[in-house]
Amino acid sequence: MNTHPPLLLAQDRGATRVLTLNRPEKRNALNTALLEALHAALRLACEDAAVRTIVLAGSGPCFSAGRDQKEAPTSDIRLDDGSLEQASGLFTAVLRCLIDCPKPTIAAVHGYALAAGQALTLACDFVVAESNAQFGNPEMRLGFPAAMNAALLARHLGRRRAREIAITGSRFSADTYYRFGLVNRLVEPGKVQNECLSWAHELSELAPWAVRQTFQLFDAVECSGMESSLRAGDALNQLLFAATQLK
Repeated sequence: MNTHPPLLLAQDRGATRVLTLNRPEKRNALNTALLEALHAALRLACEDAAVRTIVLAGSGPCFSAGRDQKEAPTSDIRLDDGSLEQASGLFTAVLRCLIDCPKPTIAAVHGYALAAGQALTLACDFVVAESNAQFGNPEMRLGFPAAMNAALLARHLGRRRAREIAITGSRFSADTYYRFGLVNRLVEPGKVQNECLSWAHELSELAPWAVRQTFQLFDAVECSGMESSLRAGDALNQLLFAATQLK
C-alpha cells in the first residue's frame, strides 16, 4: 500500500485550479517525478474549459529550491542518442506549458524561489510574493550557467539588469524584484494564498476569448516587432467592430 503523499496537489477553487508542489521535506526540489506530474497537471488545466486561471504554489517552507541535485543521472542517458535531450527536456516542456498557457497563470511565492524554482515564476504571467521572500539563481556561484533563468530574465528585463541577475548568482529580495517589475504584488507573510485566489477570481471573470487574444497580441510584440503587432491589433479591432455591426 502506497502511503506516500502526492508530489503535486491539485485543488479547484471556483474557476481557479491551484497546483501545489508538495515535497516540503525537500524544499519542493524538482525531481523527474514531480516535473512529470506538474507537466501533466498543467496540460489538463490548460485544456479544461471549466478552469479560467491557474495558481502555482509550494507547500512547506518555500516555493521551490530548484532542481533536485541529488537525483543522480542514470548510466543509460547519453548525449549521442538523444536520451539526454529527452530527459532534460522535461523541465523545458513545463516552462513552455506555462508560457504558452492561454489562461492567466499566477505564481504564489513564499520563502524563496531559487534556480529552477525562480524559472517557474518567470514563466508564469504574474507573480505574487510575500515581502520576505527571496529570488535568485545561485547555481552561478557553483560555476553552472543559469541557462533557463537567463533566457527568461531577458524576456522580462533589459539587457543590463537581466545580465546582472543571471551572472552574479546573488539573492534578491521580493521588494527588489517588485521594483524591477518581476513581482506584480507584494503581500505580508502568510497572505500570499489569499491574495492569489482573490486576484485569480477577478481574472476568471474576464472573457476567455478576450484573454487569449490579448496574450497573443503580447506574443506578437515580443516575436514580430511593434509594426506587425500594431497591424495585428488593428485587424482584431476591425473584426470586433464588424461583429458588433452584424448583431
